[in-house]
Amino acid sequence: MRAARIVAPRKFSVDDDPIPDCPDGHVRVKLLKAAICGSDFPYFANTYSQESYPLPPGYPGHECLGVIEASRVKHIKEGTTVMYYPPFLDGYKEYHVTPPSRIQEIPDTLPLNELLMTQLLGAVSHSAFRIDRPYNKHVVIMGQGPVGLLFTGLMKNFGARSIIAVDILDYRLNASKRMGATHTINPGKEDLIESVKSITGGSLADIVIDAYGQNVAVINTCFDLARHNGQVAFFGICLEESPRLNFNTFFRKELRMIASVGPDLTMDYPYALDMIVKGAIDVTPMLTHDLPFEDIQKGFEMAINRADNAIKIVLSF
Repeated sequence: MRAARIVAPRKFSVDDDPIPDCPDGHVRVKLLKAAICGSDFPYFANTYSQESYPLPPGYPGHECLGVIEASRVKHIKEGTTVMYYPPFLDGYKEYHVTPPSRIQEIPDTLPLNELLMTQLLGAVSHSAFRIDRPYNKHVVIMGQGPVGLLFTGLMKNFGARSIIAVDILDYRLNASKRMGATHTINPGKEDLIESVKSITGGSLADIVIDAYGQNVAVINTCFDLARHNGQVAFFGICLEESPRLNFNTFFRKELRMIASVGPDLTMDYPYALDMIVKGAIDVTPMLTHDLPFEDIQKGFEMAINRADNAIKIVLSF
């Protein structure tokens, strides 16, 4: 089977590994699709100790879709198309053996690339469910990569009064309009705080969502954009263990803060699949590239360098 490994900083190899056996109570999934996620970038781009390489085969892939190629479970038929949620983040390899709890049957009513977004939308939905009711409220979403675009689509469905999408890349802001943003702001060209004040009648945002992550300046800007007694939600992972937050701004505004990092497989993923299948959220604006799995190196370089207006890159086996 084909398996990708990070063998050095910014370097993948694609190798031929043995196909694993399928024991009783398990199924073997042959992947058809895997998507590159922004949370994968640090493992590819950062430099670790020499003895750390190569990283485990398939690591750190986790957005996967495939077909049941072998089944040792009575109620699961071979040939069934499924989402696969790898517990060990080893999704960048062709075959996986798993208990049924890590798969989700999906219909054949939509293109596979659209259905593949179930994993990421499930994670975003988990966070969105924890936010105070967005109905009729002003919502700012920092970052319009794949995560931010899905927040934009969810806030539209939740009935937000205004959905203010923020990004420094105009092509992402164009996608956010198609996903449901009522306003877009490029802080490289406009004054961010003054623009939000203008949109909200001077009150600032009821809810600010950090879909960017890994940047303390963005976190503190979220505090600045929130109105008094507003809420700030953090989805993007901050890599600093002790970030220097503007606590006095948070304190004096009496803000409420939530964090979210992991979905509930039994609730969030079924909800996400239902939203995509019903057409409540159109994920097509974020799907920009589909590459052969062997081009995983090219895909990561494109994603990190934001080349060719890439937003979401899918790898096909």
